[in-house]
Amino acid sequence: MNIEEFIKTYNPEVQSICLQLRKIALELLPNSEEILYTGWKNFAYGTGKSRSESDLIIYIAPFKDSVNLGFYRGVNLNDPKNLLKGTGKLMRHVKIKSMTNLPIEDLKHLINEAKIEQLGTN
Repeated sequence: MNIEEFIKTYNPEVQSICLQLRKIALELLPNSEEILYTGWKNFAYGTGKSRSESDLIIYIAPFKDSVNLGFYRGVNLNDPKNLLKGTGKLMRHVKIKSMTNLPIEDLKHLINEAKIEQLGTN
């Protein structure tokens, strides 16, 4: 299964959110590897050095009626708008139910920060 086939298993609204987030990820992380994790039901972007979390930057995880844009080292990111949620040791996510009125520039800022954070840790 490839990422396109994976996304098509969700409802049209979730598909649309995934495709828009994927477009942003590919734009901001052009040199990253796109990896589908069918077991975790998400796809991720990383350096391509390995598939370990230490080499991953962000993930996109679709659910029944929302999509999480996750950050593997989200706890280290500057998040002035308090978009990031979660209580894990490192990971944080933004829960997206609609792309309407979503602060796209703030998401792009977080993705760029995550890229810098990841590249600075390896």
